[in-house]
Amino acid sequence: MENQIFLDDAVSLDVLKNKKVAIIGYGIQGRPQALCMRDSGVDLVIGIGSETRPSWQAAIDDGFTPVSIAEATAAADLVYILLADPPQPAIYYDSIHDNLKPNSTLAFCHGFNVLYGAIKPPKNVNVVLFVPNGPGHTVRQKYLDGSGIYGAISVEQDVTGNALDMVLALAKSVGSLRVGSVGVTFQQETEGDNFEEQVLYGGVIHLMKATFDTMVAGGYPPHFAYAKAIRSLRTVVDVMDEIGIEEYISNRSSRTCEFAVRTNGPRVVNYDEVQNIFDETERGEFAARWMQEWELGMPRLHRMRRTGAESLMEQTGAEWREKFGEG
Repeated sequence: MENQIFLDDAVSLDVLKNKKVAIIGYGIQGRPQALCMRDSGVDLVIGIGSETRPSWQAAIDDGFTPVSIAEATAAADLVYILLADPPQPAIYYDSIHDNLKPNSTLAFCHGFNVLYGAIKPPKNVNVVLFVPNGPGHTVRQKYLDGSGIYGAISVEQDVTGNALDMVLALAKSVGSLRVGSVGVTFQQETEGDNFEEQVLYGGVIHLMKATFDTMVAGGYPPHFAYAKAIRSLRTVVDVMDEIGIEEYISNRSSRTCEFAVRTNGPRVVNYDEVQNIFDETERGEFAARWMQEWELGMPRLHRMRRTGAESLMEQTGAEWREKFGEG
């Protein structure tokens, strides 16, 4: 199934008929996906760690009757874990592992803990992966718009013979097969996602900051520099996604822009470092650093958050949104 593209018309939700699906976690991904699945007719139970968590009341407000994670797991034929990666193993072994029904399906929204051995599912359940490639609020909005978010799916363990059908039904129920989902391995999804976040998200964000800081240091007004660093990119990314990078550069941008992109763009990308990050990710070094950071209470992240929040760029951004609006 690797690199196979799955589309809506070829998949049925019938495999989920008369089955209970447990959504474990009702946060950034859990809530939007649960709402989509309910709209698709899937029978859900919401499992949340404690009645004191804000997500418990959010589930009630959305019309669900949440229960403990252990209770949700024991009741379900498909258990879909939508918790943050770092706390997953402890919650899994405390509330999920021993409550899984034989021949049920255990689904993950990121393969991190299975790939790196922090979670070892029992041999008598299906183990699958489904992840929509976008933030939860976008998953929900696309579904409501009649579209969806491209997704990735994988089958790590198939004990019933229909594990693929189960995960495809899961993807269909949140709208991802409307635009297509691709088959991958747990390793490809996990480390591809980690690599993307380091190089693409990290690289673009720091290029924005570098653009802003350099222009301000060179005497440009901060609001003008902010527009150049963030807003100008915002206006072209969707166009490039829609028609292709080359079509945009050649026919939708100015010739000055095309010359600038083709001649000087490569100068700001360190391809050796991109390869180094890829290799480190493939060796599990990024995962090890992140797990250590979490265990220590995220001291580096908290410090970097404070630094970022106090920056001139963030202050300018707040002023921009107030003065210029969101358009």
